[in-house]
Amino acid sequence: MKKLSIYLLPALLVLSLFATGCLSNKTSNPVPYPSGTFEGQFRLLHKKLNDSKIDTLKKATIQLVLESGVGYKVLGDTATVHAGSKGHYGINATYIAFDDETYPKTGTPAKIHLYGNYLYNYDGSTNLIILVNQGDTLNYRYDLKRVN
Repeated sequence: MKKLSIYLLPALLVLSLFATGCLSNKTSNPVPYPSGTFEGQFRLLHKKLNDSKIDTLKKATIQLVLESGVGYKVLGDTATVHAGSKGHYGINATYIAFDDETYPKTGTPAKIHLYGNYLYNYDGSTNLIILVNQGDTLNYRYDLKRVN
């Protein structure tokens, strides 16, 4: 019996250490969601199939207004590359989904709309990066800073 208790002692010690680690009452901070007015560059990035270089084909300075519970709108340089748009959006810790009310019901739009599901990264106060892959060689990237 004495030998058995000597062998069980390290296992009980490890088990008690794991158990005390689970008892702590730490609360995690909630993920901050972006809201307010953001301004910056929209870039259409293209990578050729047999080349490692990424080209910025088109860019525009835009403004994105996110109002929680209300919706979103895109303003700024919307004359040539990016369309002005508005609608509702949904957000979680990783993705933001835009439902653009101005997106055409049929056909292909002449300009890029903020429409669909996008990955995003928000630092909690200033910088917002929104990214979507359109196939193997084309990406849309929004590098925005909070202005209000």
